[in-house]
Amino acid sequence: MNRGVLAGLLVGVLFVPGPTFPQASSPPSSGFAERVESGQAVLPDGKPVSYGIRLLPLSSFPGLPAEVAAQLSRRGCMIPQSYEAMQPENVIHGAFRAPGSSDWAALCSVQGTTTLYTFFAGHFDDPTALRSQPDTAWLGADPGQAILGSAWGIATRTADQLRASPKLRRLLVIDHDAVDDAQMEGTLTVRYYDGHKWLAVTTGDESDH
Repeated sequence: MNRGVLAGLLVGVLFVPGPTFPQASSPPSSGFAERVESGQAVLPDGKPVSYGIRLLPLSSFPGLPAEVAAQLSRRGCMIPQSYEAMQPENVIHGAFRAPGSSDWAALCSVQGTTTLYTFFAGHFDDPTALRSQPDTAWLGADPGQAILGSAWGIATRTADQLRASPKLRRLLVIDHDAVDDAQMEGTLTVRYYDGHKWLAVTTGDESDH
């Protein structure tokens, strides 16, 4: 993900107003085939746009533990891909609960709404929904593209990467990984579990110390 233009440092849960949107034109997916959710949306500045959001089935992620895949399948999830995606993305693995833990996070799109779920090892049957928003809340495209795609991406931020940021070291007691929750070419929220609850730090380009 390109985070070069991310800027600013705020602490707290991020709420970004999204565009108005119609019901997605594609029907709910069976989860067995790739598809594109497409339609028309109106951006906050009033500009009408066309969008096409690529959705991948769970079979595109063969490394996903069966228990996690079962929970996502029960919810009818497909995995939205950002407009920058060159390979399957938005399913990630890391030590999100504690050092050495084998945990997962995924974006799950169901009938026009995407939810960020986290799955802690030993509790895969009880995922946590960190937040949800319409699939069309964050749209974007590479220069010259007329049809917009999803601008939501998640990635693993390792403990070493967290410690490399003086900003994050001041705000967090760091001993394990975090989830980067990003709007492409926009804002980035680092989501870190402190042993009791998820913390959210909205941060800019971490190279800018």
